[in-house]
Amino acid sequence: MSVLGYDENLRLLQESGVPFVIHEHEPFTNHQDMGDKLPFPIEALLKTIAFQVKDSFWILAGIRAPARADYKKLAAVFGVKRGNIIAGSPEEILNDLGQEIGGVGPLSARENVKVVIDQNLLPLGTVYCGMGRRDITLEVQLNDLLRIANAQVEWIVK
Repeated sequence: MSVLGYDENLRLLQESGVPFVIHEHEPFTNHQDMGDKLPFPIEALLKTIAFQVKDSFWILAGIRAPARADYKKLAAVFGVKRGNIIAGSPEEILNDLGQEIGGVGPLSARENVKVVIDQNLLPLGTVYCGMGRRDITLEVQLNDLLRIANAQVEWIVK
């Protein structure tokens, strides 16, 4: 299966030269399923939520799998009004970011995307996250991911 965002993210990783592992598995749509059915430690799962700032850019927010993003904190980080941040629909995320729901990851080669990772992930070495497809999980060192994604690190959870 070819998903444009996955192909772009794979190219980003390959060009970076950092070590990473791609895990193929049955498709999942949520991290609870992944935690129950895959051999990855739940505490190292990084879920990514895609938000759109009205008439502007996308935000890929990486947080621990059971946590919830805080819209007010995201708005403050990016200097926008809280009401201008909306969760992207599955269709918008696929069309604008080239990524599938359940496989959204904190990487993008696209100009209109900003990545933010929650501060409480910093103690982790290895993380497991999406990279565009629901049937793929990326295993990578968090520090490498932060650099490749050009990510900000902020407190963004409730």
